[in-house]
Amino acid sequence: MKRTLCILFALLGAAASLRAQRAEVGDKAPRISGVEWISDAPEEIGGITMVLFFHSSNKECRELIEVCNALAYNFRDNMNVIVLTREPAEQVASLLMHDYQFFYVATDEEGDLFEDFGARHVPYAVIINRKGRIEWTGNPCYIDQNTIQNIINL
Repeated sequence: MKRTLCILFALLGAAASLRAQRAEVGDKAPRISGVEWISDAPEEIGGITMVLFFHSSNKECRELIEVCNALAYNFRDNMNVIVLTREPAEQVASLLMHDYQFFYVATDEEGDLFEDFGARHVPYAVIINRKGRIEWTGNPCYIDQNTIQNIINL
């Protein structure tokens, strides 16, 4: 009986920690702070914001750079796109910083925001609505412009 209770509590604890590993739609988004901006910082973090969790060693992440740039350009009047990495600025600046870049870049070397958003794997993205709530989460390879436009129209 005692062993069964221990297993039950262990399973309940594991289930509770799984919930904390991912931000979910409807959750209040963590505040984007405590990062080192590699690019200029957005004038305002508060409107609709897409945060892309990134690592340069990940091929899928590297392939998303141009996609992020296109999204940031296409929705520049309605949404900020922030690429967030845990890597040192000097390691990723040449890869992420370009003259024609429309997204913002920041580093979170301590991983606090990665932890707060539950970003355990990359690429991973979160879209935050105007009310500071999470509106979409997932692999940014699978989001389309219609979904983003629908979020903007809310």
